[in-house]
Amino acid sequence: MDTMMTLKKWQDDYFVMIRRVEEPMVRYMGKMAEPVARYLPERPRFMAEMPMVREFVDNQLKFRRRMVDEQAAFVQKMMKAMDPMLVKMDAMPKGEARAGRTAGKVADNKPQHEELRMPQRKAAHAAA
Repeated sequence: MDTMMTLKKWQDDYFVMIRRVEEPMVRYMGKMAEPVARYLPERPRFMAEMPMVREFVDNQLKFRRRMVDEQAAFVQKMMKAMDPMLVKMDAMPKGEARAGRTAGKVADNKPQHEELRMPQRKAAHAAA
């Protein structure tokens, strides 16, 4: 399984978990709403100018969508601006093809470009 498949699986698992948590919460709230509503007073006059709860929540959900859309547009612009750099970063060296699970490995299972890594330092003092 390559990195993107793993990431997608984690994302899917997250939403499955969230649904498992949300469903019993919604059921419980549905059962409790009627008994609790009996004890709630009518809306006070001083709140007449304030938005209704549904109106407020709808507004906030629209804002959330707008915020995410604006951020997505910003990220797309940044990706376009960084294109010359990304082309180089995403390009494979000549003669090498991306090989899913084995990407970054050579036949002896040593990571590619290991020769480019800095050598590990030896401890300045020996542990006694």
